[in-house]
Amino acid sequence: MSRRARGGLARGLPRRLDGAVAPRLLVAAALLGASCGRPSSEGSGAPAVAIAALAEVVPAALAEVAPAALAEGAPPARSSGEPPAPHVANAGAAADAHTARALQRSPLRALRLTGKPTDGRFEATLALGAGEDGAAPREVKVKLAPAQKKRPLAFRRPLAFYRLARALGAHVVPAAAARRIGIGELASLIGREPAARKLLRRLAVMNDGTVDALVLAPAPGPPGPRWIAPRRQSIRFDDAPELDVWARWARSPSPARGERAPILRDYLEVLALDYLAGNGLRKEIVIDIGAGALSVEANASAFPMHVKAHELDRQLDRLVEAARFPRALRDALARFGPGEAAAALRPGGIEEELVPPRALVELEERRQALLSLIEAKIADRGEDAVLSL
Repeated sequence: MSRRARGGLARGLPRRLDGAVAPRLLVAAALLGASCGRPSSEGSGAPAVAIAALAEVVPAALAEVAPAALAEGAPPARSSGEPPAPHVANAGAAADAHTARALQRSPLRALRLTGKPTDGRFEATLALGAGEDGAAPREVKVKLAPAQKKRPLAFRRPLAFYRLARALGAHVVPAAAARRIGIGELASLIGREPAARKLLRRLAVMNDGTVDALVLAPAPGPPGPRWIAPRRQSIRFDDAPELDVWARWARSPSPARGERAPILRDYLEVLALDYLAGNGLRKEIVIDIGAGALSVEANASAFPMHVKAHELDRQLDRLVEAARFPRALRDALARFGPGEAAAALRPGGIEEELVPPRALVELEERRQALLSLIEAKIADRGEDAVLSL
C-alpha cells in the first residue's frame, strides 16, 4: 500500500476523541492501512489482525460519541443482521428476475462483430416483448461475448462483478447474464462476414452444441428508456479531469459548490465495488448524460487470480480520502457477510461458482476493511455527517 494511502487513513480518524480510545484507534488504523490493500496471499494474517483491532476499538469510540447523537434524535444504526424491508427486497428480486429473463430468453435478431476479431465481441439486436407499462423497447442493442477455447470461463468474472453490485444495491453496473446459444444459431446470425466466420472455429462449443455467452445490457437498470440509445461519454479512469472533480466532492465534509449528489454516489459505488472485487485495472468509466449517472461496462478485470497490492492503491486512496458515503452502501456492506457472498457468487455450489473460493476469502477481508474504515470516520465526525449521501 502506498505511503500516501496510509497517511490519508490516519488523517480520516478521530480528532475529537480523548483518553485511551483515540490512540488505540490510530494504532488499529495503522495496522489496517498497512494491510488492507494487500491480498492475503502476500501476508500472514495481517488483514485479520488489523480488522480485529478496529473491531475492538471502534465500538468503544462510538460509545463516546453515540449518546450525543441519540440525544439529538438521530436514529440508531441498523443492525448488521437486519434484512431490508420485505417489500423492497421482493420488488428488487422481481426486477432482477425480469431483467435476467430478458437477456437470457429474448430472441436474437442480428449480430455484428465489434472491435478486433480476436476479441470475439458482438453487438447484438435483442427483441424484447412490450413491458407491462409499455415503456420497454421492442428492440435494443446489447453486447454479446461468446466463450472462446482459450478463455472458456472468462464470462464468469464480469458476471460475478454484476452480481456483487446487485447484492450491494449498487446502481452503476449494467445487468449481465450468461446465455447458451446453439452454434448453428450463431452461424446463422453471423452470416457471411469473413472475420466473424473465422471466429466460429475458436468458440468453446459444449457437448450439446451450445456456446456460453455473456450478454450485457446497454445501461444499468431493468429494460426501459435507459436501454434505448443512451447518450453516453466514455472517459479514462486514470487521468480524466472529471475524476479529480468527483474526488474533490468526496473529500468535502459538506456538499461542495456545483456538487451533483447522484454522480458522487455513483462514483463512490464504483470505487467500493472495484476495491471489493480486487479490480485495480479499470481503464474507463461511462457518463450517461441523459440520466445524469455513471456506469461501468468493462469489468473483465474484476476478481483476478492474483491481486497485487499496488494495483488497488488508486481506489483505496480515494476511499480513504472520502469524507462522506452513501448510507445505503454502508448498510449493504454490513449485511453482506460470507453467506450472502456465497449465495451471490456461488449460487449453485461448485457447479455454478463464478469465482474460486479464495476470491471469497479476500472479498470478505476487503469488505471488513472498508466497513471498518467507514465506521472509524463515523466515530470521528458522527453518523449523520458521514452517511449524508
